[in-house]
Amino acid sequence: MERLRIKLGYTGMLTWEIEGRSGGLCLFWSDNISVQLLSGSKGHIDVMVTSRNSTCWRFNGLYGNPDTSLRTQFWNLLKRLGDSSLMMWLCGGDLNEILFGHEKQGGAKRAQYLMSYFREALNYCGLADLGYRGPKFMWNKRMKACLVQEWLDMMLGNSGWLDLFPNSLIHHLSLRGSDHHPLLVELFRANELSNIGKIWKRGRFHFEEAWVYEVDYSNIIKDHWNRRPTSNLDGVIDKLQLCATDLGRWNLESFRRLKIQVRKAKAAFDRIDKNLSSHNWKEHQRLEKALNALRYKEERYWKQRSKDMWLKCGDRNSKFFH
Repeated sequence: MERLRIKLGYTGMLTWEIEGRSGGLCLFWSDNISVQLLSGSKGHIDVMVTSRNSTCWRFNGLYGNPDTSLRTQFWNLLKRLGDSSLMMWLCGGDLNEILFGHEKQGGAKRAQYLMSYFREALNYCGLADLGYRGPKFMWNKRMKACLVQEWLDMMLGNSGWLDLFPNSLIHHLSLRGSDHHPLLVELFRANELSNIGKIWKRGRFHFEEAWVYEVDYSNIIKDHWNRRPTSNLDGVIDKLQLCATDLGRWNLESFRRLKIQVRKAKAAFDRIDKNLSSHNWKEHQRLEKALNALRYKEERYWKQRSKDMWLKCGDRNSKFFH
């Protein structure tokens, strides 16, 4: 691993339980940050990262046990890490599990209890998916007569880390020389912009109070429920999961459009407000009414995300209520 570190140009390295050229975990870093090891095991490396401007955050490199009978031990490890994380937290790697049934194509269906334990662990830790660009399935392998594809590799962050790097983006890179796609994390602070383009997100599903005032919300639900009939529980669960995914994508695009609409409406109102007269008074009132309506929608969107209002408007399935 030392040769690889030198070849890649990194200054620091941590390894854990590496056996020859296989197994174990390895972490490299460059000279613009400092890294302090907190703990490690065969399934994780836990470090504190400090940048040159003294910003500190926590990172966990993770490897989920491929043995499903031992998977519960890994989720318990993740929960213990979450209990000790009171700061900005980023974690990820090959977790060897999916969140929902539609995140696998080919081969046998994933057992619902395995996915449920995974979702419960992320909910307990307050971790959310960070969105991505690139191919959806991170693992691909030819198994007998079919190709099996799964979304096993991911990056997750808590609310503190998302507040620090709200414009960050995960890239699913091209598959070369491995059955796993590599992950690239771009870090962008609140005052930095990234050319994001289309981002897909997954993770904990939260109902948004603001949705009920939108026509598209009802149409998405009707479309999924009427798409094809089902008479068994697995079919109902798949419908709910696909519907939740589409609602999340629609919500992301809708809020992005809302921010643009608010900015344009405010600019139009400010222009006429500076030159207010009896001739443009009615237009001034119309623009003010339109801006207030947009701001109300925006306020309702953020109100649900406010920790002070979580008990009043929050999702009752969140960790807050357990």
